[in-house]
Amino acid sequence: MISHKNKYILYLAILNGMLTVLLILYWKVIFEDVRSMVGITFALVLFFLYELFVILFTETKGETVSPRQSVNLFLGFKAGKIILSLLFLAVYAIIVKVEIKRFIGIFLVLYLIYLLFDTVYLASREKSLKTKQYKNKEIEKLSNYYKK
Repeated sequence: MISHKNKYILYLAILNGMLTVLLILYWKVIFEDVRSMVGITFALVLFFLYELFVILFTETKGETVSPRQSVNLFLGFKAGKIILSLLFLAVYAIIVKVEIKRFIGIFLVLYLIYLLFDTVYLASREKSLKTKQYKNKEIEKLSNYYKK
């Protein structure tokens, strides 16, 4: 059986691949300048690496945190993603200065797609943790019952 971590890394790779193929197929329709396409490619890589970090971090450290810390971690990841995205947009606007409105539009669409992925991943992770905790409590109750 494939682990939760590996499943979502595979989903992330598939999502990134599909978005890359779509952008390669339609980049001439969306952008007039190649520099904008290079910027969007960097954005895809940035989002992929950030989501990969979120998955790997939550899978290795996630079981040791309390539910309250889990919420703080979730909000921290969201804030970090916003800050990183704004920095990326600022650097693009300062360096490239070409097709900024279109670039920001496509960037926001990618941001929302990856935000949806991130939300689905973290929600499913919390659900699987709660299921695991429930099963462990039931096993503990049964073992205590049979020890008597």
